Amino acid sequence: MFHTILPTPKTVNAEKESVRILPHISFDAVFSGQAEAFCSSVQRLFSADLSEGEGGVVLVADPSLTEEAYTLDVTEDGMILRAGDAHGMAFALATALQCLQGHGEELFCRKLHIEDRPDKEYRGLMVDLARDWHPLNTLKKYVDVCFLLKVKYLHFHFIDMERYSLPSKAFPKIGGGREQYTEEDIRLLNEYALERGIVIIPEFEAPGHAASLTRTYPEVFANRIPDGKDGRIETEVGVLSSDSVLCPGKKECMDGIKTLLTEMCELFPHSPYIHIGGDEAAYPAWDHCVDCVAYMKEHGISDAHELYSEFVGRVAQMVLDLGRTPIVWEGFPEKGVHYIPKQTIIIAWESLYMLAPEFLKHGFKIINGSWKPLYIVDNPSLRWGPKEIMEWDVYNWQNWWEKSAAFLNPIRVSPTEDVLGAQISSWGCTYDQDISRVVEHLCALTERTWNVRRLHNDEAFGARMKDVARTAFRLIQDR
Repeated sequence: MFHTILPTPKTVNAEKESVRILPHISFDAVFSGQAEAFCSSVQRLFSADLSEGEGGVVLVADPSLTEEAYTLDVTEDGMILRAGDAHGMAFALATALQCLQGHGEELFCRKLHIEDRPDKEYRGLMVDLARDWHPLNTLKKYVDVCFLLKVKYLHFHFIDMERYSLPSKAFPKIGGGREQYTEEDIRLLNEYALERGIVIIPEFEAPGHAASLTRTYPEVFANRIPDGKDGRIETEVGVLSSDSVLCPGKKECMDGIKTLLTEMCELFPHSPYIHIGGDEAAYPAWDHCVDCVAYMKEHGISDAHELYSEFVGRVAQMVLDLGRTPIVWEGFPEKGVHYIPKQTIIIAWESLYMLAPEFLKHGFKIINGSWKPLYIVDNPSLRWGPKEIMEWDVYNWQNWWEKSAAFLNPIRVSPTEDVLGAQISSWGCTYDQDISRVVEHLCALTERTWNVRRLHNDEAFGARMKDVARTAFRLIQDR
């Protein structure tokens, strides 16, 4: 077995003999962007420049291959990669980067034949950009890591209490004087990700975690709560401020949300998904909001708890009307499930509000975002590593918190295509705090989602991870 490839390919036949790969590249026109990204990566890893020409690396469009599948062959004639779509070719090139070796400015690779495809389509990483500012250059480094490790989805948490980090023409004050990305930044990021087969998923956080909206445009987004009823609100996850939650009873607020979602779709034209948040909201404040009370009375909604589900459903429908698929965090209760469009994809993470089996029972497709072992936070007491991820699987949910149903007894579901895959989530960390853990965690996550059946013990996986992580750090090091 060729020991340096992660995630492990479905079929690998490798010989001991190595051959020189000429510094040439040729490609079918549909893969021009992927070819450019590969050349850039080869230059960074091996200081070798590939020029267009025959006899080196060859990228071939092969419509007989299923979506995301690829083959890779290395012979005396060079390295030939075949795929039926851009994602498949990106995965093939990621494998090639892991297989290549450089001596001076020359490239070598063992003779081999690989046939490969993923078991689970959703292999994701979420990075929190609202609590800690990440310059554009570091965002590109996350893209590079995802490219090398065959992570298809890069979910950016752009918006939270601290910052609305996306530009807005309709609400220009929305950044509140904090760092914001420009339209040009986002264009460059989209272009960089697209060439590497990475889909960027932007998140719009609603109805909670929304102080960046309510404090800059209170006349549009904030609740109208009489004196003495405002302030700190008790919720399932602790005490939250009432100005952290949007006002679903006010037409101006819902119109503003639609405007911001429309801007988000324009900023990210390649993403089929828009994440709308949907959890940890101080919704009990709505029982005191003048506009929310009137809205509930008009629409026969019994209380703020029910309004919470109804609001998530309205925003999800806005996303569908814009031609995208909504993703939400697990957050609404089962009794409100009838408000949520069934096209909505749920990230089941805490096993507190609804459980994975219940989402599946109601016909939703879900993503495994299990707090334990898939979260990265800046808290030494809440740390798990690749070993725990290798022991986990995509049909398993765990949690460290005693309030979670998964605290003492992990939750399992039967294998199903409705579990789309899984995601690592990094919260409240700077790039320097999380990048090493991101690389190692993703090595394990992609291995356990590309191949649902576990293929390696801890020792064998550790050896592979060490090699691939070394390549990842070389790829993203500053030069």
